[in-house]
Amino acid sequence: MRIHGIPPGIPFLPALAAGLRGRLAAPEELARALILLPTRRSARALRAEFLPAGEGAVLLPRMRALAGLSTEDADELSLPALLALPPAVAPLRRQGVLTSLVLRLPNRGGGPRTPEQAWGLAAELAALLDEIALEEPNMALLRRPAELAEAWLARLEALVEGELAQHWQITTIFLRAVVREWQGWLDEQQLLDVGTARVLALATQAEAWEAAPPAGLVVAAGIGMGGTIPAAAALLRVVAGVLPRGFVVLHDEDPATADLPEDALNEAPTHPFYGQRALLRLMGAPPGGFSAWAEPVPAPPRAGLLGQALRPAATLPAWQSRRPDAWAAALAGLQTQAAPDAETEARAIALLLRQALENEGSAALVTPDRDLARRTAAALARHGIEAEDSAGQDLAQSQSGGFLRLITRMVAEEFAPVATLAVLKHPLCAGGWARSRWLEAVRRLDLGLRGPRPGPGLAGLRAGLKDSAGLALLDALATALGPLQAIPGSPALSPAGDMLEALLEAGEALAATDTMPGGLALYAGEEGEALANHLADMEAGFAALPPIAPRAFPALFEQALAQGVARRPRSHSAHPRVAILGLLEARLLHFDLVVLGGLDESIWPLATDSGPWMGRPMRARFGLPQPELRIGRVAADFLLVACAARMAVLSRASRRGGAPTVPARWLTRLSTFLRGQSNAAHPNGLTLPETLAVAWAMELDQPDAPPPPAQRPSPNPPAAVRPKMISVSDVALLLADPYAFYARRILRLKPLDPLEAEIGAREYGDVVHAAMKRFVDALPPRPLLPEAAQALWQEASGAALAEPLLREALRAFWEPRLARIGTFVIETEANLRAAQPVIHSHNEVTANLRLSGVTLHARADRVDVLADGTLRILDYKTGTTPSVKQVDAGTAPQLALEALLAMRGGFDKANGRVSELAYWKLSGGVPPGEVVPLKAVDQLVEQAEEGFDRLAKTFLLGPRPFTARPDPARVARGQDYDHLARRAEWEDEA
Repeated sequence: MRIHGIPPGIPFLPALAAGLRGRLAAPEELARALILLPTRRSARALRAEFLPAGEGAVLLPRMRALAGLSTEDADELSLPALLALPPAVAPLRRQGVLTSLVLRLPNRGGGPRTPEQAWGLAAELAALLDEIALEEPNMALLRRPAELAEAWLARLEALVEGELAQHWQITTIFLRAVVREWQGWLDEQQLLDVGTARVLALATQAEAWEAAPPAGLVVAAGIGMGGTIPAAAALLRVVAGVLPRGFVVLHDEDPATADLPEDALNEAPTHPFYGQRALLRLMGAPPGGFSAWAEPVPAPPRAGLLGQALRPAATLPAWQSRRPDAWAAALAGLQTQAAPDAETEARAIALLLRQALENEGSAALVTPDRDLARRTAAALARHGIEAEDSAGQDLAQSQSGGFLRLITRMVAEEFAPVATLAVLKHPLCAGGWARSRWLEAVRRLDLGLRGPRPGPGLAGLRAGLKDSAGLALLDALATALGPLQAIPGSPALSPAGDMLEALLEAGEALAATDTMPGGLALYAGEEGEALANHLADMEAGFAALPPIAPRAFPALFEQALAQGVARRPRSHSAHPRVAILGLLEARLLHFDLVVLGGLDESIWPLATDSGPWMGRPMRARFGLPQPELRIGRVAADFLLVACAARMAVLSRASRRGGAPTVPARWLTRLSTFLRGQSNAAHPNGLTLPETLAVAWAMELDQPDAPPPPAQRPSPNPPAAVRPKMISVSDVALLLADPYAFYARRILRLKPLDPLEAEIGAREYGDVVHAAMKRFVDALPPRPLLPEAAQALWQEASGAALAEPLLREALRAFWEPRLARIGTFVIETEANLRAAQPVIHSHNEVTANLRLSGVTLHARADRVDVLADGTLRILDYKTGTTPSVKQVDAGTAPQLALEALLAMRGGFDKANGRVSELAYWKLSGGVPPGEVVPLKAVDQLVEQAEEGFDRLAKTFLLGPRPFTARPDPARVARGQDYDHLARRAEWEDEA
C-alpha cells in the first residue's frame, strides 16, 4: 500500500503540497488531481499552499472534505452511482419523528416526559443511530435496509441476555421498537438515515474507484485520527492499494509512540494514536514506519516530549529513565499559564495573540470551549482586533434568534414586565411604528410598570396603567401577537408546528417598521438567511410531533433553535493572521503561535459519557467503541496542534462558573514527567515555563496609581432653592443625612422602583395601616364585646388583604400575622378605653403649620380625643421602633413634632394639649404587638421645638451646607442616595 507519513511538528499542509508537486510530471497535472481532506477548512487552507507569491496563475486540484462526502457531493465528484442513492432525511425532521417515539417511553423519574426532554433524548438517539451505522462492518447490509434492521434487532435482542438493571431492559425493548418503526418510516418516505447515507456514499465511492480507477492523482491526507469507521477504512484501502496513482498521507507517530509494540495501544483508547492504529488495522496495513511523503525531516523534540508524557499506562516505567538535558531542549517554545478564572484566561489569551501579531506572526486560539472563544473574541475587540470564531454564530445567540426567544419567554411568563420590556426594547422591535415613536412609548410604559408585578397577561399590564402612549403600545403588541398570546393559558393540546407558525408571524409583525416589512428585518444578512433555513427545518421537525401542551412550546422552541449555527463567510474586517478555532477546524493547520485554551477536565477532554440509551457493557456487547475513544481523538488534536506551532501555550483556568476545575490529564502527566527528570544540574526536575500574560491581564485595568478618594460631599445651594416646607419624616432625614435631604428635596431626585419589585416590608406596613384605619373607623364610642370587636377586625383585615397586587402566597403568609395583630389590638383598645374613654379617633389626619419661617407638614397615623379633652397621638410601626434613647436625644422627633403641631393648632381635625405619645409595634410575630409609650411629653415637645427652630434657621433659611452623614451615630433610613454621595470612597477615611 502507498501510505506515506509526515512527522508531527512539521507543518502538514505545506509538506503535503510540496510532496504533491514532486510527484507531478508537469504542472498541468495538478488540475487533474483530487485531494481528500478531513475538513473543508483544511481544504481552503491547502489552496494557499499552491499559490506561492510571484508564480502567477495556477490551476488548482480538486479538494474535497471526506467528512462531507454524501449524496449532495455527487455533482462535485461526478459520481453517477451516488445519484442513484435515495436522499438522506433532514436531521431536524428525523429528530421530530424520533421525538414522537421517545414520548412513548416511560419517564424514569415519574410523571409525564416534557417535549423538550424528549427532543433532547431524540438528539442522543439520532447520534446513536448514526454511530451504529458508521461502525457497521457489513457494507452489503447497509444496501438492504430490511435485513439491516433485522440484524440490528438481533444484536439488541442479545443485549437483554444477562444481568441488566430493569431500566436498561426497558430501554433496550424500546430501542428495538424504535429501530423497527424508524426503518419502516424511512422505507415509507423512501429516505436514508443520515449515518447510513454517509456510509453508503463512502462505500459507493470506493466501489466506483475500484471498478474504474481515475487517471489523475488521488491523495487522501490527514484522515487517520477518526479511528474505527469501516467504510472510511475501505475507501482509504482502495486509494492506497488499488488506484494506480493513489496515496494515503498520514501523520507519523511521535518517536515515543513509534517505539511501542504493535499491540501496545490496543487497550489504550485514550492515546492520541489509538484511532490511527485502529484505522490501519482495518485497512490491513502495518501501524507505522511509513515512507516520507516529502523530503525526510526528523520530528522536532517537542513531539518526542509530548509523546513520552502521553504513553499508555502499561509503558510508564519508561519515565524512570532520567535525561533532563535531552528533554530541556524540547521545552523551547512551549509554555503554560493558569488563570484564576475564565474571563482572566480570555484576556490573557487575547494579549498573547496581540503580541504575536505585533511580531508579524500568525496566531490562533484552539479550544472546544465556545464560551472561552466568545470571551477571547470580545477581549481582542478591545485591542482593535476582529477575530471570528470558526464554530460560527449560535442562532439562539444571534440578534434575530434572540428576539424570537424573548418573544416565547414573554408569552411563557404571562407578560411579566421584565420579559415584556425585554421584547419591546429589542433593536428589532417596532410593531409597525416608526422606531423613534416606538421607543418613546416603551420608555413611558417602563415608568408605568415600575413597582410590584401586576396581574398576569396583557390585561394585568393594562390594569394599573394610565399613560395613553403605554396603552396604545400594549394594543399594538396584542395585535402583533395575535393567537400567540393565548398559548400559556390554553389547556388544549396544540400542534407544535401551528405554534411555531404563530410565533414567526408574531416575530415578523413586531419586527416591522413603518417603512420595512418585518421579514426583511428579521431575516437580514447571513445570520438571517441561516435562521430562515433552520426555522424551515424546524417546521418539518415540529410537524412530526404529536400535539403538545402550549406551555411546553417555549422550552421546546429554545432547545431546537440552539441546534442551529450560522457559518458566516470571513469578514473583510477580520484580521487575516488571527483565528479562533475548534478542535476539528484546527486539524492540519499551523501557526507561529497557538494557544490551546480550556485545558481542564470535562472541557478538553470532554467528560466520558456512554449516553442515555446504552451503558458501557451494552455498547461493548453491541460492537460500539467505548466513550474513551473520544478522548483519544481530542488527545490527538492536543498533540498535533501543540507540535505544529513554533510557539505553543497550554492554557487553563483554576475556576469556571465559580467552581474549581481540575487540570487536563495531559497537563498533569506532562508536569509529573518533567518533575521526575532530575539530576545534579536539575535537582527539582524540569518545569514548564509560564507566560506573563495572566499577570498582564490582571494589571490591565489597574490604574498606575490609586485614585484619590472622593471627599465627603457638602453642597451649599443658594437660599432661593432651599425648600420652605418640610415634613416631620424629612426632619429626621435632615438630621441624620443632610445630603440625602438635599438630593431628594432640592435636586428632586427620586429612585425608580424596580420592575417586578418584591412585595415586602413596605407593602406589609401598608396592609397593617389599612387594616388599623378600617378597624378604628368602625369602632363605636361605647365598648364592644370581644366577639363583635373580632368580627370588625376580620372584616377590616380581610379588606386590607384584598389588594389585587398581593399574591395568594403572601395573603396566606400575612393572614395569620394580621390575626395575631388583631388579638393584640382588641385587647389593647379595650384596656385603653377602660382607663380613659375615647371621644373620637382621627386616622391619617394631616397638619400644616408655619414655624420658624418655614411650613412644617405631618400626617399622623392616629389622633385620639380623650374624655378629659387632651389628645393621644399614636404611630404604627411594623418594623423597628425608635428607641427611647433616640427620642430623648432628638434624633427621632416625629411624634414630638406632631404633638407640637397639635398644641399649636396645626391639625385639620384635632388640636389641643397632648397628654400621651406612643409607638405601637405591630409585627404580628411573637409577641404580635407592643406599646412603647413616651414619657415627659411636654419636655419632648419643648426640645423638638428648639431643635426644629435651629434646624430651620441653619439649613432651610441659613447658609449651612448639606454634608453627607455628618454624625455616624445617627442612622438614616434607607440608602437611596449613598452611591451619589460616593459614601464607600470616603467613609473609611473620615
